[in-house]
Amino acid sequence: MAAERRSRGPKEFDRETVLNALSHARKSLVEAKRAMRPKSGLARTAEAVILEIDEFAYVLTGDRTHFHASPHGSPARKS
Repeated sequence: MAAERRSRGPKEFDRETVLNALSHARKSLVEAKRAMRPKSGLARTAEAVILEIDEFAYVLTGDRTHFHASPHGSPARKS
């Protein structure tokens, strides 16, 4: 008789800790990419990792622009 298989539920983790680490990694990649030739393989790879970080953040937060800088400036004047 086969032994019963136990299924494990998803392990809990601290989402804020993960998002904080991803934020630092993303910022480092963006900075490093500025020093790279734009069409180089290294720059394309860095961009791919940045996109994957954004996708992971979207899965965790539901916000596709979680790490993107918020627009700055003054609001439009009311007429």
